Amino acid sequence: MADPRDSLVNSIIGAGSSVDGDIDVDGLLRIDGDVRGTLRVTGKVVVGSAGRVEAPIRAKSAIIGGTVKGDVYVSERLRILTGGVVIGNVFAPRFEAEDGTVVHGDVAVTGRSEGAEEDLAAFVRGHGDARRFLGAFREGSFAEPPAQGGPSRTAEATDSVLHGD
Repeated sequence: MADPRDSLVNSIIGAGSSVDGDIDVDGLLRIDGDVRGTLRVTGKVVVGSAGRVEAPIRAKSAIIGGTVKGDVYVSERLRILTGGVVIGNVFAPRFEAEDGTVVHGDVAVTGRSEGAEEDLAAFVRGHGDARRFLGAFREGSFAEPPAQGGPSRTAEATDSVLHGD
């Protein structure tokens, strides 16, 4: 049965809107405006044809019809629609691209959801910029906010990727 969080839009960045910062959403995020920062979504990210994102994206799945400048990491499926552009590396167990799409970066498509966390960590290690790595895949959740005065779980995961722990 499909998770309702994957189909009900609970967060929208509308046309004419601009957001600068880190965004964590539990559910589905639709972007028709401009976003700069980082995106971490437990469900699906939809970037509409007018959407412009300058951020790494970490989600369960994504549909891109606009422009994304940043790495895209999904744990299930990535679909790029006609006119969609991704300037960055892509990791997805399943990947679809319609005619007229552009991907400028390395693409890893594993064909399997099992072991996605390990496959993604290896992909990030091979591409060297762990600063944009957004933490380990977690079933139905995302990394907790950093504790006051201490490292975040994301920082620990990044350190683990960097040092091969």
